[in-house]
Amino acid sequence: MATTAQLSPAARGTAGVLRLGKPRRCATAPDLARSRASPRGSSARAALFGGGAASSGGRPDGLVPFPKDYDQMIAQCQKALQAALDDGVPLMELQFPPGGLDTVPGDVEGNVENNLTTAHLRGVCAQFERTKTSDTTRVFFPDPVERNIALTGAANTPDGVRPPDNAQTRAHFADWAGGVDYLENPDFLSVSGLDKVLNKRVSLSDRVEESAKKTAGKKRDAAFVVAYPSLNISELVRTKELYDGEVGKTSGERRPVIVCNGELERTRSNYYPPFWNAGEMKPLREFARAFQGVYWISNFKGSNPAVLFRAYPGPWQVLRRRRADDSFEVVYTCDEFPGVQKVALESMPKFP
Repeated sequence: MATTAQLSPAARGTAGVLRLGKPRRCATAPDLARSRASPRGSSARAALFGGGAASSGGRPDGLVPFPKDYDQMIAQCQKALQAALDDGVPLMELQFPPGGLDTVPGDVEGNVENNLTTAHLRGVCAQFERTKTSDTTRVFFPDPVERNIALTGAANTPDGVRPPDNAQTRAHFADWAGGVDYLENPDFLSVSGLDKVLNKRVSLSDRVEESAKKTAGKKRDAAFVVAYPSLNISELVRTKELYDGEVGKTSGERRPVIVCNGELERTRSNYYPPFWNAGEMKPLREFARAFQGVYWISNFKGSNPAVLFRAYPGPWQVLRRRRADDSFEVVYTCDEFPGVQKVALESMPKFP
């Protein structure tokens, strides 16, 4: 497998026309971004999740163009999600900036980012409604407070002053046909870790199964969507518990887990030092590396900005933002996830 240093730049094209040379390969990352997880069109998965998505546009060269706005982004994400569901991908990652397609994490205040992620995720989840599987798709939020905001809406400020329009908290999932749940309800035992010491911890997978038993006659959940499990490690631990409950099942019974804006790259990389909580971080790092990047936008700012972009099952693209005419230029593509740090530190300097 060729390393990043062996990449050759794509031939430069004019704005709106992408000319690519011989296909290149990026540095390999474990399991995250193989172009295809299985042959397309698995009959079992297609029967379960339907098929087809809203048209998201395209180019004659086959590359998905960077979205012009959030409506196009959502349409592209729906199409990529459906392709991954049809392929039976077990772990899917959707990662995009919620506060603007040219922003990076931290540009928007944390609670506002979460609210905007919820709004965009509701649009993406309309794909389940289109395929008539929304009633068997359970959506998880980090805790009961976040779940209640998604279901009922809430004011962002205690003084009653109306927040900016882009920060409004609306009940985006009030009409969701499937379950709307939470990952964890923090209390003294869970926060202190005593629930594990006293053997009182109930895994998320077990809680979901118990909940299903209490709702006799309701259809069994067929997919799990997890919204922004990124505030602390315990949210990712609960997400892993959810997936661990599916591991021993047959491919036809195993339910996919879709994480939206979980910032999993922080866990995959050395954002958390290896010595920090090593016993818990090692399995979490392996878990994060098992995800397939189904839809991805990572922006790189600076005097010569760039974007790492992917829409499954297409290749990963690095695009340069050309400020002169507000266009995008593909400088290279690759079949496997290159890693955000490697793109920033090794690849981008080679492809100005």
